Amino acid sequence: MADFLGDPNFPNKAMRANRARKIAYFQGLYKQYSRLDFTRYSDRPFAIAGLEKRLQSAFNTKGAFGIFDDGDKEDGGLFHRSLLWQRGEEKGDLPNMPTIEFPAARKVKVPSWSWMAYRGGIDYIDPPFDQADWERTEIIPPWTRGSNKHSTTDTSPQEDEIAIIARVRDFKVAGRLPEEVKITYDAERTSASDGQVTQCVIVAKMKGGSSNLLRRYYVLLVTATQGTTGRGEKRYRRVGAGFMLGKYISLEGEGIAARIV
Repeated sequence: MADFLGDPNFPNKAMRANRARKIAYFQGLYKQYSRLDFTRYSDRPFAIAGLEKRLQSAFNTKGAFGIFDDGDKEDGGLFHRSLLWQRGEEKGDLPNMPTIEFPAARKVKVPSWSWMAYRGGIDYIDPPFDQADWERTEIIPPWTRGSNKHSTTDTSPQEDEIAIIARVRDFKVAGRLPEEVKITYDAERTSASDGQVTQCVIVAKMKGGSSNLLRRYYVLLVTATQGTTGRGEKRYRRVGAGFMLGKYISLEGEGIAARIV
């Protein structure tokens, strides 16, 4: 990491590494950055925008707010891996991640699926390399919409809302064994006493296995917000991430058409 961050032509040196090392580099950078203190936390997405733009150019992707969008590239997965951040659990990390209030004058809407919308350190949930199938239909990148065309990059925070198109599914983890489920809420949560039902969006699943019920699925946790879009999609916000076996997810049917904002 010291070699990576100390590169005067950042991130050229990192781009000569293999794909696994490149991913480790950007995750390490964001984990370190997320644990920095700011006089004004509303500066969080702006202070790293220059580094992000260089990374996106090097990876030949679009994206913003700590998330890459590499469309349908055969060696893809940057979008999915960058989405699978979770609240940090290192010593000194916050027990929950408070939402950052952005002044109206800054004209920025940081989406709930970005860690830059919150205070606190992050870690990543990492499916093993070459052992996961990235979901291409249940969750759609917001910039390329799954296209493999990458003619431009854009890291600047935008005034308009950036939404992920997704299929939301119910899940129930009652009776789970410890190794079958691990989910982490962005803000500590022990019940649904607030009346909000937590559902999930599938990001990836492990390859192989005789049954989808016994495969490990990597998911975002979401809850519904007010309103629907003109196309009838329900609006959701991210509340956490994790993994669980397929037997705990309602895999039948098409799920609920949604926009995660």
